[in-house]
Amino acid sequence: MFSKRHETAIFEKKLQLSLSKRLRRRLWYTLQKYNFEFSYRPDPYDNWQTHTDALTEIQHELKQRYGVESLKAFTTGDTRAEVDLEGFVAGAYPAQVLDVIELLYDQLSAEQKLALQAEVNSTLEEESSEWRLTDGQFFKIDSEFLALHVVARSCQLLKAEGFGGALDEFNEARNDLLSGNSKGAIHNACKSFESVLKTILAREDGNASTLIREIVQTDFCGDLPEKLRIPFGEQVLNCLPCLRNRLAGHGQGTDVVEVPRLYAELSVNMAAVFNLFAIQKAVTLKQQQEQMQDPKLVSQVDDDIPF
Repeated sequence: MFSKRHETAIFEKKLQLSLSKRLRRRLWYTLQKYNFEFSYRPDPYDNWQTHTDALTEIQHELKQRYGVESLKAFTTGDTRAEVDLEGFVAGAYPAQVLDVIELLYDQLSAEQKLALQAEVNSTLEEESSEWRLTDGQFFKIDSEFLALHVVARSCQLLKAEGFGGALDEFNEARNDLLSGNSKGAIHNACKSFESVLKTILAREDGNASTLIREIVQTDFCGDLPEKLRIPFGEQVLNCLPCLRNRLAGHGQGTDVVEVPRLYAELSVNMAAVFNLFAIQKAVTLKQQQEQMQDPKLVSQVDDDIPF
């Protein structure tokens, strides 16, 4: 959950967030809209069933994860009291409100997840919030275009095209960025790009420099003039590994103690751009190869001219 992923940063006040009363009400209405009823058997050896709904079960799960007997939130002024889930969304700490949405997201079908995410993000944008829901996790947006287009598209392709490991590492980088762990963000951003390259090359090992040297010599860069392929790898794709090695690696020496957040943000953004570029290129090459292997297309090419 959001509050657990960023527990240290929230406690140390490195991560601050706020949700207005109106935004909380709108989010609650959205939660109600996507609530659903279901029945289950508490005892697998007994036919007796319990009828419940998703939001009711989320209340139980929150108490279990927080280790409390009841949910409490601010009701009037600085007074905290026992509340139901609606009161919790209205008066709990902002991070806990995001917990509720993430937990409901996890229980929905793939189609409903996309619909909930779109509605929540639309509400957040209309209420001028800097938070967005992406693949079931909340992230803070620092660049409107990058977050809504490049990062979002990169995450979609990572998930859709079978780059699950790279997606996990990219989300770890974004979480490190939120938590103020600049070195961790840079390190995981580069790991994500490395994982994308490994998947494309069908390799299990190799560092970023090795992978980049190998991939620019394949059909991946076949649309570039041959004399530009190696410089493209060394001077463009190798920018992110260079940042990782110099700022977040073991060989940085004693001069670099604290890495400014802007370099971490740059690295995460670069990983999003590079991942997006690499996956789109790989998908395009795959489609071209499939077209060449399609018997119908091949027969059309091989047929004599009909005149």
